[in-house]
Amino acid sequence: MRRLTPWQWLVLLLLVYLAVAELLRLWLGLLWAERLGLLLAALGVWAFINGRFVFAYYHALLASARVRRLPLFSPKPQERLLVLAPHPDDEVLAAAGLMRRVQKGGGRVSVVYLTSGDAFDLASGSPLPSQEAMRRLALRRMVEAWRGLEALGLPRECAFFLGFPDQGLFQLFTTHYYLPYESPYTGLKGALYPGVYRPGLPYTGKALEAALVELLKELKPTRILLPSPLDAHRDHQATAYFGMRAAASLGLEGRLWYYVVHGGYQYPLPKGLHKGLPLYPPPRGRGLPWERFPLTPEEVDLKEKAIRAHKSQMRLLGRFLLAFARQNELYSPLPIPAKEALAPEEEGWALLEGREVL
Repeated sequence: MRRLTPWQWLVLLLLVYLAVAELLRLWLGLLWAERLGLLLAALGVWAFINGRFVFAYYHALLASARVRRLPLFSPKPQERLLVLAPHPDDEVLAAAGLMRRVQKGGGRVSVVYLTSGDAFDLASGSPLPSQEAMRRLALRRMVEAWRGLEALGLPRECAFFLGFPDQGLFQLFTTHYYLPYESPYTGLKGALYPGVYRPGLPYTGKALEAALVELLKELKPTRILLPSPLDAHRDHQATAYFGMRAAASLGLEGRLWYYVVHGGYQYPLPKGLHKGLPLYPPPRGRGLPWERFPLTPEEVDLKEKAIRAHKSQMRLLGRFLLAFARQNELYSPLPIPAKEALAPEEEGWALLEGREVL
């Protein structure tokens, strides 16, 4: 920055003096109502410029009170934790601190990535990428997932990539449970990325569910962490459905715990890195019996490092991703609220002319 000369400083001070004198003269000539209006206008301009700081303090007070009342979540000794992640980065957003704690405590952590994130076209570096570029993005995101886990002290061997289509899991659960699905982003009809768990599996819901059942039998988890079906992202919803079906087929429903990443209404606010704030329950998770898992300052720092390892996502979504590096993580033992916590219209009922109809 260029330094001001003495005469420039003199002119600047003179202008400041004249401005203050004129404002004082104007202030003394105003009525009390006009002064109040001027103060409110100045406060509004200040709040507009410093809005993110205002929101930070607002959420610090509001969320701290709500989160502090939640019961504590405690991993078991020698826990065998299995995390189902729709895309690389969901695992560290939801459970970086928990994975670190379990691994450090002598337990075992496994992460199953249902997709390799091969449909986020802007992350490829071009608004109109080729299918080959999207396949390269998948390989890059797999490497970023390894680096994120290594930042938490986890070995690469704990990661299992299934290689199913990003932005296509919901279709696999519905219209393509038996019929193969072709990804419009990569042109692939099967799991063909190097290093996937079962190379060559067709893009069908049946094949995906069978792979999950096989992994559950192999890993024998004592706790399974997966997205809630209330999550706003279709891939997260489908991951919940597939995970619940696979666990139910083996009688493991009691080991399921749920998290939310896409929680609605710009969740979580404020965006950006706020390590001193708690993570509050998401709007879409209203009514769920949330439990909080407090993190140590070291765990929060490691979570931030693990999030930053996903460089392809940080470039565009950095403020959203870093907003999850906070004082705690949140988990629910139920996928949706209990019946008594739901309003009638949320159970599928509607009010029509004063009568409830299905």
